[in-house]
Amino acid sequence: MPRKLLLAEPFIEKKDSLIMLKKVLDSNYINEGNLTRLFEKKIEKLLNVKYVATCTSGTASIYLALKALGIKNNDEILMPNLTFPATANAIKMAGAKPVLVDINKDNLLMQTSDLLKKINKKSRAIIPVHISGRGSNIKEILKIAKSKKLFLIEDSAEAFMSKLDKKYYGTYGDIGCFSLAPNKIITTGQGGLIVTNNLKLYKKIKYLKDQGRVKNKNGENDYNSVGYNFKFTNLQAAVGLSQLKSLKWRIKKLKENYNYYRNNITSNKEFSLFNFEIKRGELPLWTDVYCSNRSAINKFLIKKNIFCRYFWKPINLLKPYSTSFVNLNNSKEIFGKLMWLPSSLSMNKKDLKKISKNINDFIVY
Repeated sequence: MPRKLLLAEPFIEKKDSLIMLKKVLDSNYINEGNLTRLFEKKIEKLLNVKYVATCTSGTASIYLALKALGIKNNDEILMPNLTFPATANAIKMAGAKPVLVDINKDNLLMQTSDLLKKINKKSRAIIPVHISGRGSNIKEILKIAKSKKLFLIEDSAEAFMSKLDKKYYGTYGDIGCFSLAPNKIITTGQGGLIVTNNLKLYKKIKYLKDQGRVKNKNGENDYNSVGYNFKFTNLQAAVGLSQLKSLKWRIKKLKENYNYYRNNITSNKEFSLFNFEIKRGELPLWTDVYCSNRSAINKFLIKKNIFCRYFWKPINLLKPYSTSFVNLNNSKEIFGKLMWLPSSLSMNKKDLKKISKNINDFIVY
C-alpha cells in the first residue's frame, strides 16, 4: 500500500536522541536543568537574541508574555481573525479581551488598515501571527505599535528560523513566542520558546513560569508573586538539541518543498499558492494554497493517498468567540477556500512530483 503523504511529521534523529536521552537518564536529573539552559543558549545564538526561556507550549509562551507585560483583566489585545485558536485562548487565559482584526487576502496576514481602525483607549498590545512562516508586514505593525504606545508580541509559532531582511521573526517586537509541537521544523513533543532582548521582561518570565520563585542569597526560595508551572525538562532539551544539529538541512528541505510546488503546480484564479519572501529570508514551514473548490480537490487527493489539511476556521466562527463577520469582510470571503499541501521533511522528489501531477490533473480536468 502506498504511504500516506501528510502535512507534517516529526523528523527525529533517533540515534543521536537516544544517546543524549541516556545521558539525561544516567544523570537522574530529568527536570529543567543544565541541558535545558544549553538548548536555550543555542537558540539565543541562532536567532541573535539576548534571552530565551523555554516553557511547556506555544500557548503558554503567549500567556507568559502577556503576564510579563502586565496585561490586566479587560485589556484589549489586537490579533488576526485567521489563526490557530491558541492565540485567542492565551489572551482569554490572561483575562484580556481578543479584538479580531481582518486579514489581507493576498498573504493571510493581519490587515494593517483594519488594525488602525480597531485601536482604542483600552488597547494594550498587538499580536500578529506569522502564518506558515510568513510575516512581511511586521515592520509596518511595529511602526504602528510604537506610534500608539502598544506592546508587540509576535506569535511566531510557525516561523522558527524564518526572517525578513536578516532579522528573525520573533525578534522585532517586545517578545516573540514559538512552538515546539510535533508539526514544527524542530519538535520536543510539546514545548514553547519565549524570546526577548529586555532583561527585565526575561526575569519576569523566568519566575512566572516557575511558581513565582526567586532564589535569595541564603539558598532559600522566595515567592514574590503568583506563578505557574510551565517549566521545560532536560528530556525535552535532549530531543531538541539533537534536531538542531540538522537544522541547516531542515531549512533547505522546507524551501525545496515549496519551490518544487511553486515551479510545478499550475496556478490560476481557482487554485494558487501563497507567496513567501524567500529572497528576503522567509522560510515556508508549510505550503498554503487558495482553492475555490477545496472540498472537491481534497476528496480527489485523498483517493491518491495525499492528505492535505484544511485551514482553521476564522476565530469569529468559533463558539467561545462567536461574532458576526461585520468589519471582517476578507475573512468571510476567503473562509472555506484555504488548505495546506503536504510539507513534511520526510517527503522526497518523487512524492512532490506525485502531489503536483495530481493537482494539475484535477485543475485541467
